[in-house]
Amino acid sequence: MTTPLDYLKSINTDLANIPYEQIYEQIAAIRYKMLPSGLLKKGHFIDRVRINEPGEIFTNSDEVSYIHDKEKLEKYIGYGRSNIPGQAVFYGSVMSKKMERPREVAFKETSYNYRIREKLENISEVFTMSRWRILENIEVLEMIFSDAALAESEYVQLSLQNQRKHYQHLEQAGFMEDQARFFSNEFSRNDINKGEEYKYKISAAYINYIWNKSHLKGITYPSVQTGFLGQNVALLPEVVDKYLKLESVGMFSFEKKSGLYIPIDSIKIATDLGVNQSDFQWYDYIGSEH
Repeated sequence: MTTPLDYLKSINTDLANIPYEQIYEQIAAIRYKMLPSGLLKKGHFIDRVRINEPGEIFTNSDEVSYIHDKEKLEKYIGYGRSNIPGQAVFYGSVMSKKMERPREVAFKETSYNYRIREKLENISEVFTMSRWRILENIEVLEMIFSDAALAESEYVQLSLQNQRKHYQHLEQAGFMEDQARFFSNEFSRNDINKGEEYKYKISAAYINYIWNKSHLKGITYPSVQTGFLGQNVALLPEVVDKYLKLESVGMFSFEKKSGLYIPIDSIKIATDLGVNQSDFQWYDYIGSEH
């Protein structure tokens, strides 16, 4: 008899032709769901990056947070690792043992030009990095069973050791770990090119099921674009609005000229975010990131 998990394993290479609703139903049918959780700790911070269109300058916290504009969501947002089309989700990066500068992780995760940099002779890109302080502990789902991430990330290895203490005595432990490995591997997929966002259907359906059916409203997972050394988070807007506070904002440039990379530079800094963080006061800044 084919189980829901067996079915999901059988379709993950043909997701273009499988309806999202069908995937969600199969996830809902899985028994003994594995929900390892961890904490984003009070006082720590999350870095988030948005790419600026030519000449674009962000002026308020809504523009550097999750997308608030419903028209933009409907028009531009397709499947992502943790979102379905048209869904607002806050993506960012946190400090990890191997990458202590989450802004670097956030940039590499966000910039498509960075991903294809070796194919390009010239690059001129401006991005805005915002730093958000965590006001209270936030419990999130931990995706720590990915084969690729376990091979590279000390954070993931240590987290797995800790999580096993909670379920290894259970009769269903083997199935639960197999389930967690499958979904973690979906979150760690590195075979998704532009135009292939449908390959995120399983991870998006999984986390949305968890968000709909549990108290967990966020997730942390290893960063594919840093070879699993960095750590990402995805949070629902309700969590961002309640538990995060915008602390600082800066603009940076990423350039490549005639095949040579220019060090990433800080070009502007918002010295005052304005009343209710709604009126950023930008000033030119000269200096390189080291």
